[in-house]
Amino acid sequence: MRSNDLRAVLDFVETAWALAGDCAFTSETLDSLNELIPCDELSYCELDRLDRRTIEYFDSDGGEGDDEELFWRIVEDHPLCRHQQAYADFSATRLSDVVSQRSLVNSRVYGEWFRPAGIAAELEAGIARSRARTRNFVLSRARGDFSTRDRAVLDLVRPHLARIHEAARLRAAAARVSEPDELERLTSREAEIIELVAAGLTNGAIAERLWVSPGTVKKHLDNIYARLGVANRAAAVARTRPGP
Repeated sequence: MRSNDLRAVLDFVETAWALAGDCAFTSETLDSLNELIPCDELSYCELDRLDRRTIEYFDSDGGEGDDEELFWRIVEDHPLCRHQQAYADFSATRLSDVVSQRSLVNSRVYGEWFRPAGIAAELEAGIARSRARTRNFVLSRARGDFSTRDRAVLDLVRPHLARIHEAARLRAAAARVSEPDELERLTSREAEIIELVAAGLTNGAIAERLWVSPGTVKKHLDNIYARLGVANRAAAVARTRPGP
């Protein structure tokens, strides 16, 4: 990476912090990132993978998302989404890093998603460690692939974007006058585990999903019970799920 790329990264990070307020990211944040890494479309999305719902979405064109029903139908076959879920790898990754062009063109997800949208290349990075609740920046191009420079630049700004989001979340939590969200008492890994418990997964299934031992899952659950002041799984889920 060249010195002017590093200066551009620093300028973007400064701009992103300046733009952050009640919302961590704005359309201006995306515009600034688009200047740093040129692309045809850039979006930010936060997804609840367990309940299969979009929590937040906006893109550089001011859109609020494509066909959500179609997205959830193809998401398990989307190569980058599948890569994140399989390996918990949220680093900047190109579509071409995880699937060959031939395999992509011959896939169902290409015919239903990429080709209709005119997407030839995609670069994606996540700023959350949870596979149950993801927060991703997605950059798309209609022609040509993203370069290794583009991938390296996105990886450099990724931790800064994560800190901006966390700072905005803490500001929002401090501004609330009601009882704090019980999930905020938990670490990110504990929150991920209780989300999987709420989805009905056993300790063994959670361990397999997170690539840890069942004993590690049990230890996390014991810590969760202690933090929340409860005695069992059902009570922990009840404390952390939103009320009616």
